[in-house]
Amino acid sequence: MNSKILYPTLVVAWLVAAGFTTPPPADGDVGGSVADSATGTPLPGGEVRMVRNGNTIATTTTDAFGRYVIHNVPAGSYSVEVRYLGYRSEARNVAIGATDALARADFRLVPLPINLSAVEVSSSVPLAVDTRTGNQIFKQNDYHGAPTNTTSQILQQSIVGAARAPTGEVHIRGQHAEYTYYVDGVPVPAGISGSLNELFDPQVVNQIDFQTGGWDAEYGNKNAAVVNVTTRIPSGGFHLDASGYGGSFSANGQTLNLSTNAGKVGLFFSGARQATDMRREPVAFDSLHNTVSNFHNDGTDLFGFGKLQYVPTDHDVVNLDVNRTRTRFAVPFDSVEGIIDDHQQDVNGFVNLGWRHRFAESSSESGRSAELFTGAFFRDGSLNYTPGLTDDPTFVFAPDTTHYILSEDRNFHTAGLKLDYTLQPHHGLELKTGVLASLTRGHEDFSSVTSTGNLGPASNSDLKGSDFGVYAQTAIAPSDKWELRTGVRFDNHNAPFAGNQQQVNPRVKLSFFPDPANTFWVYYGRLFLPTNVEDLRAITSDAQGGVVAAPTLPERDDFYEVGYVHRFPLGVVTKLSAYHKRSSPGIDDNTVPGSAIVTSVNIEQVRITGIEGVVEIRPSGPVSAYVNVALNHAYGYGAITGGFFPAVPPSGTFDLDHDQRLSGVASLVYSAQGFYLSATGIYGSGLTNGADPDATYGTGLLDFNQSIKVPSSFILNASAGYAFAAGGVVLRPQIYVENAFDKQYLLKGAFFSGASFGRPRSIQLRMNIGA
Repeated sequence: MNSKILYPTLVVAWLVAAGFTTPPPADGDVGGSVADSATGTPLPGGEVRMVRNGNTIATTTTDAFGRYVIHNVPAGSYSVEVRYLGYRSEARNVAIGATDALARADFRLVPLPINLSAVEVSSSVPLAVDTRTGNQIFKQNDYHGAPTNTTSQILQQSIVGAARAPTGEVHIRGQHAEYTYYVDGVPVPAGISGSLNELFDPQVVNQIDFQTGGWDAEYGNKNAAVVNVTTRIPSGGFHLDASGYGGSFSANGQTLNLSTNAGKVGLFFSGARQATDMRREPVAFDSLHNTVSNFHNDGTDLFGFGKLQYVPTDHDVVNLDVNRTRTRFAVPFDSVEGIIDDHQQDVNGFVNLGWRHRFAESSSESGRSAELFTGAFFRDGSLNYTPGLTDDPTFVFAPDTTHYILSEDRNFHTAGLKLDYTLQPHHGLELKTGVLASLTRGHEDFSSVTSTGNLGPASNSDLKGSDFGVYAQTAIAPSDKWELRTGVRFDNHNAPFAGNQQQVNPRVKLSFFPDPANTFWVYYGRLFLPTNVEDLRAITSDAQGGVVAAPTLPERDDFYEVGYVHRFPLGVVTKLSAYHKRSSPGIDDNTVPGSAIVTSVNIEQVRITGIEGVVEIRPSGPVSAYVNVALNHAYGYGAITGGFFPAVPPSGTFDLDHDQRLSGVASLVYSAQGFYLSATGIYGSGLTNGADPDATYGTGLLDFNQSIKVPSSFILNASAGYAFAAGGVVLRPQIYVENAFDKQYLLKGAFFSGASFGRPRSIQLRMNIGA
């Protein structure tokens, strides 16, 4: 056939086919809002799941205004399910592939009396993986921990690659404890170095989002992990919960929670007291009986938290958080068993005020929106260490060989402001800029004395410093399958003797989302991690009898990460990631011998490499589980400077004292018709504590360096409970067991009971028995 006839014929045929052939259904987005049905209060941190044929397709959480969006959903019919602590769960049916670009499913949840939620809401493991970001998310409404559990224990059990030291300090991905809490969007700066005080009681938490990599330029300062905490939202009428426990090692505690909601205003308060003779893990080794003994280890913790939420309009949310904690404990460090009377008191507190305003959307179809966040914060803390009258002097100011007893009385307060503006001109483009600034003031009274009463080096001086950071970032999504997040921030840190330290930090993350079940990403970030302004500084004043020591400088890092998340059809989610960090210099901490005083120091060069895997198992039945496994190697080399100690000359390569080569957590939950059973095991190959290597030492990820003998640890805890209603009263007996296997076998036990009252009238009785 003549080509002049063939080509037009083919074009016409194609046009006809295009006109009369139905195109394949397109992928779409699902979005909406979640709010309280009675007050209209938005519910941030709500769990949203898309389900098809009984299988979870995608998950997300609601933002500060209760909004959510799930992108790139294949065409078809789905059920959108929402769960929130203290509310009845709900579901909506949606269809993807219709004419609308966004399929909406809005929810107005009905508050539940806590007694009814205990019976009606089935439990599952409290940890989930966000398949779009790779972050791990902790949910309070799925948590069944012991009443003695702390925030640091939740971090250890939730974050893959986390190791918890006996002090309670959590090391993440082999790094020093360089993480920052954000509470309801407002940062909480780090407290006094060496403090054993927990920031708050876990009962105040609704959700925690753990971000251990891929940080936007918004996040500066200590960001080995960003711990985003959404506190509980007051819901329903007045509710009061009181409980108490007592058990082995003289353990006892009391808790009081109350909440109420009146129109646009909600109030939540939580207070707790805990006391025990096992405040820290035993650290004294009885060589005669070859056992670890526990002595002089008593402590008491007080927690107080209050939240006031005001929602004047559907475009504004105001949160005021007030927190205060105090820890008093004996210090099981020096001497041997006998008359030991060292004591330390730590006090920490914060006040956060946050206002989030959403500007009226100019076009809901185009996705145009703008948002302003303003947060003000005040942080204060103190550490008072009083040595015993019978202490043996143990500390030496090299090169002097005289031994001294130390005491410390240090306090600080930090005031700061966080301001962020976010603009989304249209779907697929987001611009954000902001500033974070804080000013720190404090005082340090450090002294030393010999056994004969002669005074040694001392410091009685004021502390002052500041931190300032400004950033700009973009998120560009040319399609729902690709996203490029880029940004840059400038940081300036001012601290005693260190002067002004500055750095420009670029960040870039490229993500590929072929479908809601798969996410790939690569990331590079330049990091700037300053030490605490109020940290124990170098005592350099000759007038005070000090010694010359270099200041502790900020850590400067290059961080690389690659990761992949996949959701299988039967409710299984897997995450695999690898990372490498190069620090010049790095930061570590040292404990001053004969005390509980901790000071940060610099290591000239630090290298950290690791791989980690997460498996979340959440099928449609009554069983759920998760597994965290991490292999890590953190080592350093070069001179050690800063803090209290004189400089240590360059040496060979050595493992960092917070390096735990292999760590793992596994948790299993069975829940059906008010009954639940959970078990969690935690394994750690052991912190090296800076043990000296020999000639066979290697720096590779798989070089386990058998010459460095460190004890491994395994902790197993389990709980079982049953909630049932009888004559308007809900009973919930619970059994809790925890065993720690190390050089010693620890047996902990407690009896726990409580009662709660609310509207509608309800009573809840709970009993937890632990061994």
